[in-house]
Amino acid sequence: MESSLSLNSNASSVTTVERSQPLYNNICMIYSRDEGSILTQRLFQECETEIMQAKNKVEYDGFYRKDLGTDYYIWEKKRDKIWHGIVTKMSIFEKIDLWFIDLILTSSKLAFERAPAPAPSSMFEGVSTTITDLFAEELKHSVENEKWEDIGKLRFHKSVEFFTSRWQPVEAVLPAFPCKSSNQEKVFGVMPDKGEELALTRLIHFARKVKKIYPPGFIIWVVSDGHVFSDCIAVDDSRVNAYFSALKQLYYRIIDGDDSVSDSVSDSVSDDCIRFCSLPEIFRLTKWFDCSMVDHIELGHFLDTEIDPESELCRKILMSSCDTDNGKLYMEVKTPSHPRLSLFRGFSKFMTEDLQFHPKVCKMTRKMFKKITSKVAFEMIRRNDAYSNLVELMFPFHLRFSIHAHNNSGPKFGISLLRSQCRHITSIKDHKEIRYADLLHIPTPWHNSIVKIDDDETYFVIKAKKVEEELNKGSGYGHWDQKNLHYRMPDQLKIKTDALKRLVKEERLYKQEVRDHEQYVDRMKANEADDYEIKKQIEVLEEGYRMIPKVRERILELKQQLNDLLIEFGGQEEVGEVKKVLAEVDESKSKK
Repeated sequence: MESSLSLNSNASSVTTVERSQPLYNNICMIYSRDEGSILTQRLFQECETEIMQAKNKVEYDGFYRKDLGTDYYIWEKKRDKIWHGIVTKMSIFEKIDLWFIDLILTSSKLAFERAPAPAPSSMFEGVSTTITDLFAEELKHSVENEKWEDIGKLRFHKSVEFFTSRWQPVEAVLPAFPCKSSNQEKVFGVMPDKGEELALTRLIHFARKVKKIYPPGFIIWVVSDGHVFSDCIAVDDSRVNAYFSALKQLYYRIIDGDDSVSDSVSDSVSDDCIRFCSLPEIFRLTKWFDCSMVDHIELGHFLDTEIDPESELCRKILMSSCDTDNGKLYMEVKTPSHPRLSLFRGFSKFMTEDLQFHPKVCKMTRKMFKKITSKVAFEMIRRNDAYSNLVELMFPFHLRFSIHAHNNSGPKFGISLLRSQCRHITSIKDHKEIRYADLLHIPTPWHNSIVKIDDDETYFVIKAKKVEEELNKGSGYGHWDQKNLHYRMPDQLKIKTDALKRLVKEERLYKQEVRDHEQYVDRMKANEADDYEIKKQIEVLEEGYRMIPKVRERILELKQQLNDLLIEFGGQEEVGEVKKVLAEVDESKSKK
């Protein structure tokens, strides 16, 4: 659906849906079948499952409805010789419900036929276990007291086996890569940079490792949630579009082996192991869509962002069909010690940090700002729940990856996008990696910047503000590397160590010059040289006497700075070099 119309959002109340039940609550099962048997099925709630016994066929525009017993309908559509179906409770279905049913029947990833495995199939026995172990080793984000070994591992293995038993690529879905944060203290710019490159490269490497042991391979669906939340996080819809388009281009440059983009993926990837979609791409609206079907939906807007009509329509469809809240979240966040209250507080805190410099809130009182961030957090949780329901319907058999921390019992499994090549730090000075145990703080490229310190192969994940502060101090010679799209900073420990080495050498030279000049003056006096010439040489000698303590003072200054750095710094190799130089300083002092 194309439109050039734009409008500004106003601060309205939270999203309201004037219906007793969204369609999602009426869906009991989705499945695929051939003429004689069920091929795949996913239960959402208990229901009658004897699909072949359905009667009383009613034809709609391209799909059919039948009665299943006295309590259920089945809805079916034939795609590529395979029937795709949904079982729902019997209910009064509105026009938007029928449109959404047709969408699921047309677009949901339901049908996975069994393909013959190459002989000998015994070569691939246990491959599901190997893939599960590889995920745990390469991608899984571990947390304290997680349930991976107790529950999650078996659940993950079962999902993998759904695909391997059919000799199909293992598929996962990852809601992520929304857009860059609107808080410029976190990120350098608004487009994908080195952070996104490292994250995509990490996913590619994992998929390629799977392909080496399982020929059908591994596919990760990156489902951008940018348009789900853009108006809540103070980002224009047009910026979300630009970011996601650039992200796709970056991915294809990486797999094409463009050295100017990435030198860490050298082999060519013949098939796409990452695929992309977004809210507009899921709904695939056309100019024939009847917008009046979702007129009853009022979305909560709290910040002055540019709203794209198509994106807004997608958000309305999402909440109309998949928002199952019905006042439940409000009660949960009012209940002490409820897990959703903790989640709400986490979102509120996160949005307070993200929105603190937004023009609309800068002039607000603290009380009003807190009220706005609470409303935004509440709205985001509701939309996130609805989006999670939508993803479940469109990718019913897929592994569920998440960029948030989970206890990894399933169905969602937390992953780290920036773990192998990156360390998350809060200061350029000490390089100390930080650990998070909460639900919101697995480092992501869209809430951070990437910095390379000196020529170390490791990249560091940090807020842009911390890098800019270091640059503004004048203590380094860093800059934004436009070619490689990351900050480049010299290592402060190395800079100060090299400076100390130079000063120690300079002090030695001054001392040697003074000794040589003392001997020269003594010879001049012994040879009864001209008094004026002797006086001039003594003045030169006195200048040398004055310079030595000045250099010594600067040496002691640097020595103290290095000692302070050593207390905080963790790199063993560099620490050893610094201690060696400091020992030379102490030795030099003892010989004075």
